[in-house]
Amino acid sequence: MASTDPVVAVVGSYNVGLTMQVPAFPGPGETVVGHEFAEGPGGKGSNQAIAAARLDAESRFVGRVGADRYGDDAVALWEAEGVDAHAVGKDDSTHTGVGFVIIDEDGENEITVAPGANDRLSAADVRAEASAIETADCLLVQLEIGDDPVRAAVETAAEAGTTVVCNPAPARELPADVLERVDYLTPNEHEARTLAGVDGRGGDASESGDEVTGEAVARELLDLGVGTVVLTRGGAGALLVSDDGVERVDTPSVDVVDTTGAGDAFNGALAVALAEGLDDRAAVRFGCAGGALAVTASEVIPGLPERGAVDDLVAESW
Repeated sequence: MASTDPVVAVVGSYNVGLTMQVPAFPGPGETVVGHEFAEGPGGKGSNQAIAAARLDAESRFVGRVGADRYGDDAVALWEAEGVDAHAVGKDDSTHTGVGFVIIDEDGENEITVAPGANDRLSAADVRAEASAIETADCLLVQLEIGDDPVRAAVETAAEAGTTVVCNPAPARELPADVLERVDYLTPNEHEARTLAGVDGRGGDASESGDEVTGEAVARELLDLGVGTVVLTRGGAGALLVSDDGVERVDTPSVDVVDTTGAGDAFNGALAVALAEGLDDRAAVRFGCAGGALAVTASEVIPGLPERGAVDDLVAESW
């Protein structure tokens, strides 16, 4: 490893997660009676910052919360988890972000979000905390914040030579000047199609087999200026696609309890591995191991793995 003290800066969202277990997802107009309820911290940015901290990185978070109980809880959480949150602002004009999660008996989830203070994070806010990004080994950013702060974050990182990882979730198209500054883009298959402007299987992604489809769409994203695409495929692992070729990385087999935090665990682990100087294949394996361990526990934060567990699973699996 090139560094023994990796630094990961995360620019993104914090949301309170309100989670309910249900026997099956409701259809339009249908009411389903659930059987478990939990309230806990979430938001892709915060989750990924905590994931990085648990994997022994110096983790810095740039974001915004409301001046309310949920915002106070967030600050206490980051302090307990060892996340540097000095760059998080409090907004007294709106609420802290809230996410509603329902989980079915198979562990699959559906999520809706009311962004609140996350929508108030501005490009100026991000640039005011530029030093947190410029002195990091890796920047990790997601799309639960607006285009302007995302652009400010990746521009700041690119100018400083900080590796840029973008987890494009929830999916939306990104401006070309943002994609051109992304070193590693980590969409799932749906997000990749949205970013590439490909509906369904369409275009040259219509060959038989989902893996071929994923590779073709990933190559569309390379053509838009992205350095490397890491296409996540849930339990099927990930495709590592670059100008050097394509490689499939399998996910270790585990007993699935709750998939809610898998993507955040994967991205946090990938960012830490890249910050440490691992090569692309090793970094994606580390990310897959982190994501696999996350699905073995209920709720996001309890499921984010510690460093020793990820190292052990990597050693056992490859």
